[in-house]
Amino acid sequence: MNVVSAAQIKALDKAAVEAGIPAGDLMENAGRGVAEAVMRRSHGKNSVVIAGKGGNGGDALVAARVLSERGYRVRAFTLSAIDALIPTTREKAKLLNERFPGRLSVLDDDLDELNQALVTADYAIDGLLGIGVDRPLSGKYLEAVRAINAADLFRVAVDLPSGLSSDSGGIIGEAINADLTVCMAAYKPAHLLYPSRSYCGEVVFVQVGYTDDLWKTVTPIACVVEKSWIADHLPARRPDGHKGTFGRALVVAGSLGMSGAAILTAAGALRAGAGLVTIACPRSIQAIIATALPEAITIGLPEREGHLTQDSLAPLRDHLVRADVLALGPGLARAGDTGAFVCALIAEVKSPLVIDADGLFALDHETLTLTAGHAILTPHPGEMSRLIERPAGEIDAERIEIARAFAREHNAVLLLKGSPTAIGTPKGDVFLNPTGNTGLATGGSGDVLTGIIAGLLAGGAPMRDAAILGAYMHGYTADYLARDHSERSIIPSDLLEALPQAIKELEDA
Repeated sequence: MNVVSAAQIKALDKAAVEAGIPAGDLMENAGRGVAEAVMRRSHGKNSVVIAGKGGNGGDALVAARVLSERGYRVRAFTLSAIDALIPTTREKAKLLNERFPGRLSVLDDDLDELNQALVTADYAIDGLLGIGVDRPLSGKYLEAVRAINAADLFRVAVDLPSGLSSDSGGIIGEAINADLTVCMAAYKPAHLLYPSRSYCGEVVFVQVGYTDDLWKTVTPIACVVEKSWIADHLPARRPDGHKGTFGRALVVAGSLGMSGAAILTAAGALRAGAGLVTIACPRSIQAIIATALPEAITIGLPEREGHLTQDSLAPLRDHLVRADVLALGPGLARAGDTGAFVCALIAEVKSPLVIDADGLFALDHETLTLTAGHAILTPHPGEMSRLIERPAGEIDAERIEIARAFAREHNAVLLLKGSPTAIGTPKGDVFLNPTGNTGLATGGSGDVLTGIIAGLLAGGAPMRDAAILGAYMHGYTADYLARDHSERSIIPSDLLEALPQAIKELEDA
């Protein structure tokens, strides 16, 4: 599913008209889609529709007419005089007036008519502004938004809740708090990125009439991963395969008190299909790990007070040569010269790398350049903040462009965790993962993800695909568990236990 900018949608509208598709037809399709979305709900039959003077208002006025035709009691309002509406919207306003006289009014400054209508309404349809907002609302627009938000009814936004900026997840002022957003043709970033996502409610789609040829003129700013893509891109399992066929994953992880991170990572790799998984860890925790996960091979490395040091590297070299993929970082700690060990290790690795947690913390600029072309980095916003030297609070609202820019600059696959997780590629593509829930917001969940990605790489998935597949499978497993369990009670061990069932559903999709 494409994600496009406001400018791209405007360009599509312009190109559609130039290709002979009347603007009124596009508006008619959009408005009918809004009306049908309302009619699928069962909250009552009293609707208030409020329209701005642009195309978004025209969509809303079409919805008002269609709902009236279907027996709904509709009061429609504009904030501007009919003659001040753009031409296509003006046509829809006049058509509504012709067919249902008295249902459309121009609001006075005091908004009394709107407030009275909202008292008995079951729905409010917001067609004020849509995707064109670039500054905080003021005047009548702000008062109308406040009135709709204060009313006890079901709020429906046309394309985007009025007051939100289409191209980011940031909040620039007050906005409609919608229960349902009827999205035209494709996602906009604000539908997906937080905090704006929380204003959109449920998001449903309407295809307004852009042809395939028109879509070919647009390069989406991102794509949302669809379930059908997953089964088509999972690494093949040869019927005559053996443990060597399905790859060797080396996990370098863990420290005294953090043995669980190594266990969860290695178990994730095994559950994702790796043929052989070896855990390299400090000697002091080797027995703990070997007991907890007998399916993995363990290597106890020289250590200092429970963490790995530069002296840990020499005994690891023979294993590096045999590994198809290296998962590095979970639970390594940040003590002493562990960071120097990580940097020295990366300098020697030629196989694909998955770097997470304390492995990311250890990266300096020089070491980061050594990962070019063979690394997947999996930071959360706090870790990303350190990598790009920007406040973590800015990252969620701009995660699409941050993922794109970083992946391009460093020739890496970047998996920026969050809601949604954004996967950037060296080519500049960005994929957004739609799966997952708050059950993943617990320590150790990211270690499982690192392992899943490593297991997919070991099994032969390309780096881009391994990151996308891993994020989707990880989130889908949490969603699978949430069908019968509270999200607040899901822990990483639950993910590992449920992965086989969740992956089976994805394989069969």
